[in-house]
Amino acid sequence: MDEVKINLELSVAEVNVILRSLGKHPFEEIAALIQKIKSQGESQLAEVQATGANSVVEDPAAAV
Repeated sequence: MDEVKINLELSVAEVNVILRSLGKHPFEEIAALIQKIKSQGESQLAEVQATGANSVVEDPAAAV
């Protein structure tokens, strides 16, 4: 069951809260997860910016 993937829909603000919370844990435990969240978030934000669908978008990478 650990390998089953799920999709979540969260706002940028919600993702930033998650990243800040994760940042309070020991780095070696959460580094890979933070990187995965940032990578997926950045690629999705790039798509939004490229299509001009939202003129104001926060950067999830700035949260940590």
